[in-house]
Amino acid sequence: MVLLLTAYCSQLTDLAMPLHIFLNATLRQYINGYDQYRGLALEAPPGPTVAQVIARLGLPLKEVTLIMVNGRRQEADCVLAGDERLGLFPPIGGG
Repeated sequence: MVLLLTAYCSQLTDLAMPLHIFLNATLRQYINGYDQYRGLALEAPPGPTVAQVIARLGLPLKEVTLIMVNGRRQEADCVLAGDERLGLFPPIGGG
């Protein structure tokens, strides 16, 4: 599935960057047909924050409690440069 994220710029450019997004556990329910093995391949204009990508995907930000960009923990205000692997995780419970 490829989505074009255009909400971050006023016009389309040739500078679209690839993002590879992997949703975990209950976050998968928000994307119809989500393939947990392939994730999502997205094209976005340069410079979106993780929070902007989360919002564009229609995920509730409060449901995303762990953000990993290329294997490193980041915050929602992290600016993406392109060709990153973005992992999003919900709260984990247990006991």
